[in-house]
Amino acid sequence: MVTLIAFVVIFGTIVLFHELGHFCVAKLAGIRVYEFAIGFGPPLGSVTRGDTKYSLRAFPLGGFVKMAGMDEPVDGQEVAPEDDEGSFNNKSLPWRLSTIAAGPMMNFVFAVVLFVLYFMLVAVPPTITYVEPQSPGEAAGFRPGDLFVSVNGESVDSSERIVELIGLSAGEEMQVVVRRQQELVTILVTPEDRDGVGRVGVSIDSKAQYPFLISLEAGVTQTWRLTTQLIADIGNMITGKTKVEVSGPIGIVQIVGETARHGLPNLLVLAIILNINLGLLNLLPVPVLDGGWILILLVEAVRGKPLAPETRGIAQFIGLALLMALMLFATFKDLSRINLFS
Repeated sequence: MVTLIAFVVIFGTIVLFHELGHFCVAKLAGIRVYEFAIGFGPPLGSVTRGDTKYSLRAFPLGGFVKMAGMDEPVDGQEVAPEDDEGSFNNKSLPWRLSTIAAGPMMNFVFAVVLFVLYFMLVAVPPTITYVEPQSPGEAAGFRPGDLFVSVNGESVDSSERIVELIGLSAGEEMQVVVRRQQELVTILVTPEDRDGVGRVGVSIDSKAQYPFLISLEAGVTQTWRLTTQLIADIGNMITGKTKVEVSGPIGIVQIVGETARHGLPNLLVLAIILNINLGLLNLLPVPVLDGGWILILLVEAVRGKPLAPETRGIAQFIGLALLMALMLFATFKDLSRINLFS
């Protein structure tokens, strides 16, 4: 149940903000929006404001935006005449490109917002993240996940102070108290002497809470860093430099569930990563994705006329087939990881 709730909240919110980007820019462009829906499936309720229906649907996994001239009409009221000023097709190229690109861009903006919340609100006590094999730390009994409480009787709340105390105690026995699964454990360890500096052989991570401006700067920087890293990783997988690793719905549910068990801060970081992944995925130049729409609009701008409906339909069918193949491959990889095909 925790896994299901976490998945619905995280994935639903990510897709919802994506669609909100399309919606906001469409409204600014003067494009008629027939419906902005939260969720999918049968409607549970709706309210109409102006020419837009705002609806809540049964399955809360994201949402959608239905715009004049872009989506297939389902009734006579959604048929946009060719000369309709509110139609997507009759807006200038910059407005159409902006409307399409706004969805992925909103995911990057949302990632920055989540990073800001993480840096402002989350404080991580000094925690061991790695224990080097055959090190004094391993011999003494340190484990990944141990939270430092005190060193030689001194309360510690930063990794810098812990490293300083260890560095000053080369060859001298130290008494370290850590919290392990809600229990206090006392560990005696003697740092080895490395050129006069004590070394235990553990990696320690900690994070304090930061003010808004510092958090904002860090949020933008970290979003950019993660984005460029993911682009590099995708490039390496395409060129065969690294092994192809993808996760489908099953894998994502498992990851969300496992992360949820490690607490809200970890879940927040996962939401950031998924936001950036969704933003990049939608910018791929594959028809039916936002990147594909952008490519089609640019091709039409170069040609000076729109593509024939048949040509656009074929391109979108090919794009859908590619996505379905990728989804099947990702699902197979997910099932392999849980040993269903081993």
